[in-house]
Amino acid sequence: MNIQVWTDTDLHGAGSALVLKWLYKDAKAFNINDVSEYMFTGKFKGALQSLDHYDRVFIVDLNLTPEQIKLADRDNVVVIDTHKAHIKNKALYSKAKTIIQGYPDHGYRSTVDLIIDKFGDHLLHLTNEQLLLIEYIGTYDWYDTQYKESLKLNAIYYNLNSPKTEKFISAFSDGYRDFTLHEKNAVKLYFKKFKDQVESGRVFKGQIKGYNVVATFANYAVDELAHFLIKKYDADIGIIVNSQAKAVSFRRSKNCDVDVSILAKNLCQGGGHAAAAGGRLTEQFATLTKQFTAC
Repeated sequence: MNIQVWTDTDLHGAGSALVLKWLYKDAKAFNINDVSEYMFTGKFKGALQSLDHYDRVFIVDLNLTPEQIKLADRDNVVVIDTHKAHIKNKALYSKAKTIIQGYPDHGYRSTVDLIIDKFGDHLLHLTNEQLLLIEYIGTYDWYDTQYKESLKLNAIYYNLNSPKTEKFISAFSDGYRDFTLHEKNAVKLYFKKFKDQVESGRVFKGQIKGYNVVATFANYAVDELAHFLIKKYDADIGIIVNSQAKAVSFRRSKNCDVDVSILAKNLCQGGGHAAAAGGRLTEQFATLTKQFTAC
């Protein structure tokens, strides 16, 4: 069987692809594409038009727009996702098989959890090491930092050269293990740069629709930095602006109920999960944040 997997370019996307790799371990061909950057550049549209020669195409952990759904709606496509906006658009599919369910209605906080549940009968052979790895990856997706290993795995993934997902899957194909010296150094580098950004970056505060917001400019360790600032300044929402990539990331505190994917959509032409989202650096967003003041 010739299988293609499209997944987000992050730790959780890599975890989703890895679980599918374990599921189809006997497949003759198993190809992976990281596509988060395609979602914003338009390349994803062209890629979706060349999927017919695969026996099966999995599109996982990606919040497809209605336009992208039309292109992906093929008999050989399986779509697995938990994004809230994607759930609302599920009815737009007519040919593709869809496993699109989310939290809290169905209890799935991550696509990894969803895959494990739906294909569980075929995955009962997973080792303790494999189960431990997906536990760490699944909790990181909603930034549940009860495990330091989750943060370290993200640091390792982030520092990999392209193709990140393929290299991560190769490195952890047997599940969680002790880190190599090179990986330990990557973790140290990641958090050193994180610390440097904390110490050197200017921080701004303001409000969006009554929610307290804290924001800064950064291009490294975005998730960790956003949640660090939320905790430090007791904010509802953390915003990280990457001026190099012209991108904006939104994160909310654990005590906040705002759906930041809606903010990302309305302000930055983006989307994501209720607790974590992102989009483009738009004129509308820039105008809004002019009211922010330095902390």
